[in-house]
Order: sequence, then C-alpha cells, then structure tokens
Amino acid sequence: MNGNWLLMETDADLRLMSSVLGVSEITANVLANRGLRTKKTAQAFLYPQSAPQHDTFLMKGAEAAVTRIAKAIAEDEKIVIYGDYDVDGIVSTVILYRVLTRLGGDVSYYMPHRVEEGYGLNITAVNHLAEIGTQLLVCVDNGISAFNEIEHANIMGIETVIIDHHEPGETIPAAVAVVDPKQPDCTYPFKELCAAALVYKLAGALCKKIGTAYIEENEMCALAAIACICDIVSLQDENRTIVCRGLAALNANKSINPGLGTLITQRGYLDKHIDAHCVGFILGPCLNATGRLDSAELSVELLLADDIDNKISLALELVRLNDERKHLTKECVDRALSRLAEPLPKVLVLVDNEAHESVAGIVAGRVRDATGRPAVVLTRGDTHMKGSGRSIPAYNLFEALQANQHLLIRFGGHAAAAGLTLTEENIPPLIEALNRDCALTDEDFLPVYEIDRTLEAREITLELSRELELLAPFGKGNAAPTFATFGLFAENVRNISEKNTLIFTFRDKENGTRIKGIAFGLNQKYIQAVERAGVSALGGFTLDAAYRVETNVYNGTVSVQMGIRDFILT
Repeated sequence: MNGNWLLMETDADLRLMSSVLGVSEITANVLANRGLRTKKTAQAFLYPQSAPQHDTFLMKGAEAAVTRIAKAIAEDEKIVIYGDYDVDGIVSTVILYRVLTRLGGDVSYYMPHRVEEGYGLNITAVNHLAEIGTQLLVCVDNGISAFNEIEHANIMGIETVIIDHHEPGETIPAAVAVVDPKQPDCTYPFKELCAAALVYKLAGALCKKIGTAYIEENEMCALAAIACICDIVSLQDENRTIVCRGLAALNANKSINPGLGTLITQRGYLDKHIDAHCVGFILGPCLNATGRLDSAELSVELLLADDIDNKISLALELVRLNDERKHLTKECVDRALSRLAEPLPKVLVLVDNEAHESVAGIVAGRVRDATGRPAVVLTRGDTHMKGSGRSIPAYNLFEALQANQHLLIRFGGHAAAAGLTLTEENIPPLIEALNRDCALTDEDFLPVYEIDRTLEAREITLELSRELELLAPFGKGNAAPTFATFGLFAENVRNISEKNTLIFTFRDKENGTRIKGIAFGLNQKYIQAVERAGVSALGGFTLDAAYRVETNVYNGTVSVQMGIRDFILT
C-alpha cells in the first residue's frame, strides 16, 4: 500500500458470508469491513426498508412530550413550533406543523433569522411569543442548551417541549419534556437521529396515542430522509432505514410533497432518479440558501405550499438564492486561495471582511479541501468578528478553540467544525496560539484512503457495480467502498483542463478488456506525476489506482467505470 492508502483487513469467513447473503465475496468483504458480520445485521443493512424501527417511547421524554402535545391539541391551546434555519430545522418544522394541523391543532411556527438572531431560542423571541398568547412552545433542532431562554419562557407562562439532537451539557433545561437521545440517561438504542427523524418518529407516536393512523407517513418519511442526508448524520441503523424508505417514496411520487416536487422540477430532476447525491448537492442547498441569505421561512412556505403559482414562485426564489450563494462562495474561495502564501501555516486563519458570514463555513471547508489543512474563515459581524472553521481528521478544532477560549467571546461546535466570535484585536494572538500548540505533521495533511479490498482489473464489472448499489446511500458512517488495483495499463488519457477532469482508458493486458476511469480535481497532480516519470501525458504507462466502482449511463448505454480518488505512477 502507498503511504496514505490503508488496506482494511478482516478475518471474516467471506466465502460463508457470500453464500448465506447471496452476494459476491467482494461485497461480503465490504460488509465485514463495516462490522456487519452476522446474518441479521447484514440483511438489515442490505434490505433496510424491511428492517424494524425502535420503539419511540424508549426515548427519555418521549411519553411526556407526546402527552403534552396531545393535551394542547385537545384543549385548543396555541402551539408555536420554534425551528432552525438549516434543512434539518426547516424539515422538522414542516413535519410537525403538518401533522399537528391535520390533528386539529392551533399551530404556527417561528423561524429565527441567522444573521439578526443567530442560532436557537432567544429572549426577544420568547417575549414576542408570549405577547401573541403562546401556551406551548415546541423547539425543534434546538433548545438543549437554552437554559436561560427556557426559564424565561416559564416565567412568561409558556410551557416548552424540546426535540433536539445536539450534545447536551451537564444539566438539562427545565422544559416540560426534553427529547434528545444523547442525554446520558436515555436508553434509546440509537443515538444519531437528526432532529427531523426524531420529529418524524414522535409525530407517529402522537398519532398512535390520539388513535389515528400516521398522517401522510410516506411524505413525512421522505422529508425526514432529506434532513438526514443534508444534516450529514450517520447513515446507519434507523437513519439508513428512514433514508431508504424516504427516497423510495420520493422516487415513486416526485410530488409526494407538492412544493418539493416543484423544486425537483425546477432543478431538472422530474424524470431522474433522486439519490443521496441529488438531495445533498442539488435540492438541499436550495432549501439551505434561504436561511443563509434571506429567511428560512421561504423554504418552510414552499414545503407547505399547495397553490401552484405560489409553489413555482417560491421554488424559483430558492434556486435564485442558491445561485447567489454559489456566486458569493466562489468569490470568497477565490479570494482566500489567492491570499495564501508558502510556507503555509499548519492552521489557516483567514480574515475576509467582504465575506457574507453565512458562507464562512462553506468557504472554510473549500480551503481545507484545497490545502489539506484546518481552516477558519473570519468576517466582520455587527459588532465583532465572526467565523466558522472546518478541520481534518487529525486535528480537533473544538478542543483547540476551547484551549484558547480566553481569546474568544463565544464558540461552539465539535472536532470537525466550529463557529466562533471574537474581537478583532484577538485575531493575531489566536493565530499565534493555534499554530504554536499544533502538533500536526506533514503526513497529517495528506488525505487518507481506506481501501476495502484490492481487485484485479477483470473483477471490475458492471455486475459488481450494481451489487454494490445495495450498500447505498453513502455518506457519513457508510462511506462508498474504495478499492485499489495495481499495475493498470493506461492506454489513453484525456486531460480536460477547463473542467479539471481526467479521463483514462485502461486495458487489461491479460484479456484486452477496456475500462473507463474518471478523476476530478487531480489534473495538477497528474501533470507533475507524468513529468517526474518522464512519460507521455497521453498514456502508454502503468499506474496504481484507488477508486470507487461506479455505474455510468451515457446516451442510453450502461457501463462500469472507475471513479478515481488517487493514483501513483509506477
């Protein structure tokens, strides 16, 4: 293996697994690498739509939450859902609003403004909700850290239910009910549900308690699936089940949610298969863009819309905002990369006063991807500097900020991503401290590729590609399988520089079979590699490749291709 290619090893009986599960030994090897080594767990993974879900009432606080919401419906109390401005918060709001409305509840929703109010519940909002007569406040995708705000709501006569999935602190807010599987004393067997998945399950439990069938369950599952993908939660256990069932429902009826169907149409996917990639990179960013550049209420309104003109108008506005977000992001990324100078510090802290604070995290992620280094992007807020950071596996960004919290006004997040606020004069000492205390080595900046198995060229087939699709959707907690093949003969190579794309034609020297390989973003590495090796950039050499086995459809022709992640000329 090359230095940053790590071959995963297993002692599982792959021949037996292959026979019992009815899959190839290659797929059995991938399942074993994922820790799925029993018939029960492997079959549940391969066929998640038929996998049973855990009992919702095993969650701490679920019974109390359902009982309190049912009481509010029965007694015609004024209920307000307090959401969040990302996809998970938007979808959580929509699912709960739809179900409570159908059950006869007096329901409205409140979506905080990212720039003007920031994340989570705030005192000003609580005062407003008290003025309009709110009796029950249901916080979704927020609330687990809103101690002062929940206490203020109690004083103002508003009872609160919290449905959140973020890490709780040592104490829990004094709400009527708190549902968060990550509470230390919650015995629910799966801890990684996103907020919308929690709401989806609680809504079903509420319907059951009231004595009615789950209202529009397929639609609610499809919406929850979108939130799971966009919130990048672990696609295992119940998340995997919800995503697979939800995507199946969405593909069976693209207009299962009329507003979402209109957005799908506007994005050109009405006649295409909706998969995790489409949700994460085509639809999700449009829903997210409203909370970044305007108000998340626009996305909520779209997902609740029935009027055809309103649906089209809202969908077009979401697409426009996402285009604007992409433009702002590109400008910021270009500025950031142009300001980098060798030698690069171990931790990059970039100040861009022109950047919109809502895209700082995206920009930090792009800079991290381009350099292989932790990156923080800061911009000017109303009174202080605000920013977001994105890290690499070898560097815990949250712990680094925690060690320097004396320089910060506030911060939060986790190992891979964090947000922070500080004064302008504390930026230089923060940069100095982060790099002084950083123990990263040059090897830590290299991307690491975990190789599931080495394959011979003859094993890279369309049948294998289709079988591996049983393991989809891929994402956090379920990475797409990566393989390695050594000594591939590159018969021909096309370097499409304007698209930063390489197209390889490999030929199996044993049987003459040709296989297409495609690589994105590796053009510069390729040019440097062929120059060092003294070979033609047009092909005629051998290389080792780390890749994913993919199904390619072009002009109606279906074939297998290698999605190349990394390569070494030999």
